[in-house]
Amino acid sequence: MKLSALFLICWAFPASGFFWNKNKNDGDSEDALLDELYSGLSPVSVNQDGVPMVHLHNEKQMPLVGLGVEYLPPYLVPLMTASAMQDDKRTRLFDTTHISNNENLLAAGISQGMERLNESGGISKGQKVEVHVITKVWYTHLGYERTTLSVKESYATLLEALGDSKEAERIDLKLHVLLQWPRCYENIDWMNCEVDEQEVASHFQEAGPPPHQDKDAWKSSWKALEDLYLDQTLPIVSIGVANFHFKDFQEMDAIGVRVYPHIVQISLWSLLYDPLLVDYCTSKGVHLQIIDAIDGILADPSQVPNAHHHLLKVADELVDASENLQEDDVAPVQVILAWLIQQGISVVPGTERLSELQRNSSVQLGSIPTLSRAQVETVAHAIEAYLSGDDLEEDIHAYVTIKAINKDAMLYWMKPDGTGESKIAFIGKGESFDEVTYPKHHFRVYDARNKDNWVDYHVKARFGERTTFEAYLK
Repeated sequence: MKLSALFLICWAFPASGFFWNKNKNDGDSEDALLDELYSGLSPVSVNQDGVPMVHLHNEKQMPLVGLGVEYLPPYLVPLMTASAMQDDKRTRLFDTTHISNNENLLAAGISQGMERLNESGGISKGQKVEVHVITKVWYTHLGYERTTLSVKESYATLLEALGDSKEAERIDLKLHVLLQWPRCYENIDWMNCEVDEQEVASHFQEAGPPPHQDKDAWKSSWKALEDLYLDQTLPIVSIGVANFHFKDFQEMDAIGVRVYPHIVQISLWSLLYDPLLVDYCTSKGVHLQIIDAIDGILADPSQVPNAHHHLLKVADELVDASENLQEDDVAPVQVILAWLIQQGISVVPGTERLSELQRNSSVQLGSIPTLSRAQVETVAHAIEAYLSGDDLEEDIHAYVTIKAINKDAMLYWMKPDGTGESKIAFIGKGESFDEVTYPKHHFRVYDARNKDNWVDYHVKARFGERTTFEAYLK
């Protein structure tokens, strides 16, 4: 398999330890935590609240791990936001877009999260909490006037919803604004430029010309973001782009921008297959943020089972290397997220499940040990397999030896869906049989002369391990 941009990440920047998984009350000085940085695409440190922060090229900071709420069902946005803010997760970054019409729900969730933190003692009396929100300008809102209106509407919506809360004065809101697309593309199936323009709210249509008629409308949008950022009337910490190509950045160079993007949101596909973009952004100090680290590749592991098994093995190894993690704490999703953030790449995964909210939080991801060089390479190859659909050539297994201790036996494999069983082998009394299998697979050992007499065995060995099961039959 050919790894291109991935090796820029895996090998050009050595992975080293995380520092934010220390307990805030473990006696380590906050200054020591803040001073500990590791090499990566963007430097990372830990603030006084134990939140990992990435350092942007304007010397501002942004949380490394966030929660994406852009595609959440509306009723879940406040709940998931408030839950993510609690002390066992400490999420302080939320990603959405103005077109989602949920910024008010996000702000309500932030307010609820603050109230719960206050009631639980997660914050001290009178303490202000820094909360970062990424919002994005949709392609129908490109153009100087429309973009300016979009950003001001986003801020007004957030501020109005926060202002209704008694905790509003304790929320230190930091805004990051991105252009979500450089233009509307006729060759993208779900984009319909003419229809989309017709559906734009009238006050946006009145504010500026239709952007789909000008492929360079994003350039005046960028000027609008520069003006808003430099004016500092709004609490805008950074500006950036999403779904921009290398040639778009080249055009940005050609027009001579005043402020270079601080952040670029890209897909895992771009990280892997667009080395020009990755190399260019890193050379300019543009921070990389991945927006599809879960849905982008892990939707159907059955398509690349070998790659999935290798990720499971890495997950087992990381749990073994940790003093605090349990087996269920690290799955392939968390392996990939840890692989990314250990390279200084931020992530904003979305989820509708509270259990995943915990596992994808900075607290949980920060407790995952540093990946070894071999693990970094394994994850890189597995990611490429997921994206390309070309599975890894070699699978890995668990190995089990079944011993028939006191009777002749028949070994069967039980189908995972409960639909039946498959005969594997006859095992004579006192003999054994070696089976190549997978962790948690279910076997049943029958008395060879009485199928009403049997004993079950679930494989406890993990990938690469060997175990023995001694079958005693009545």
